[in-house]
Amino acid sequence: MTTSSGLYYRDPHIQLHVGDATTVLATLPDGSVDCVVTSPPYWGLRDYGTATWIGGNPRCQHTLGTTPHQRRSPKATYPAEATRNGEKRCRRCGAVCQDLQYGHEPTPEKYVEQLRRALSEVWRILAPEGTVWLNLGDSYSSNSDGYVCARRGNPRQPSYRPAAVVSHKSLVGMPWRVAFALQNDGWIIRNAIVWHKPNGMPESVQDRLSCRYEMLFLLVKQQHYFFNLDAIREPYTADRPLRRKTHYGGNKDNTIKMYWTPQAKGKNPGDVWSMSTRPLREAHCAPFPIDMPLRCIAAGCPEDGLVLDPFSGAGTTGLAARQLNRQFCGIDLRPDYHDIFLNRLADQNGEICNTAA
Repeated sequence: MTTSSGLYYRDPHIQLHVGDATTVLATLPDGSVDCVVTSPPYWGLRDYGTATWIGGNPRCQHTLGTTPHQRRSPKATYPAEATRNGEKRCRRCGAVCQDLQYGHEPTPEKYVEQLRRALSEVWRILAPEGTVWLNLGDSYSSNSDGYVCARRGNPRQPSYRPAAVVSHKSLVGMPWRVAFALQNDGWIIRNAIVWHKPNGMPESVQDRLSCRYEMLFLLVKQQHYFFNLDAIREPYTADRPLRRKTHYGGNKDNTIKMYWTPQAKGKNPGDVWSMSTRPLREAHCAPFPIDMPLRCIAAGCPEDGLVLDPFSGAGTTGLAARQLNRQFCGIDLRPDYHDIFLNRLADQNGEICNTAA
């Protein structure tokens, strides 16, 4: 049960909090987290049903609309002052929407600013040698022309739709907008990893290619940080022995001059990770595969360290952390997602016990 401090569940290895990520992060002690693995809600793609409504018809099944543009923008049939101020209302009864979830900001800049505020708190609570693994997807701009015109039936009250910063149908480039903003805040971008999704969702598009990847950024606070490459090395696939893989350098132009010998423990996995998505029926449709946090935590978190996910959702990061014997702290607006995580954890522990037996 949620307490006044937002603490929902605690045991010797897990803490779960309910509330806004930035607000809850502000209550955590400095330097207490060793590794962050998280995937914030993407801009303008999903509604996680966390809104509260004021006024309107109490019997109404409130909605902000079905398209990303409708959910991000105020409805134009309400007073121009409200729409210009970004006040969102139910498109059926006019109830005012109050929502703390990320991803419904009216512009990319406001979304970036939201994440910057959250990551500023992450900076404070992250250990000096800690790592942050930030997964972000992109989206396309829609209905971005903007207009001010006479409202139907009442020409004295104009309707208004704000213009977007990029052209209609253009890729927004949100992952890199966030990454560059965080870089300006002092974060060091050590890797921009491409998560290749072999079974990516099909798209009914005819004038562009379907998207089959997302970005995963490795961010650190300083030049020296914890990173265990040996924990995530991949086995060599060729049949040649290691001694035949050694490169002794060369004297010709455009050849590598340095000596290099392969590691017996395996090869560096590189910055393109092919991992299939795994839909979760009990929760929202957006959890990343557990393979991703398993690799991030194994490489970026010391043994017995604390892993944080400020947008924990159904708790995939928590499952990976406990599987690797790390502590876990999760934050989410929806307590029922924490319940899903605890049920998944119980199932995972049961599978581990059965395997050990």
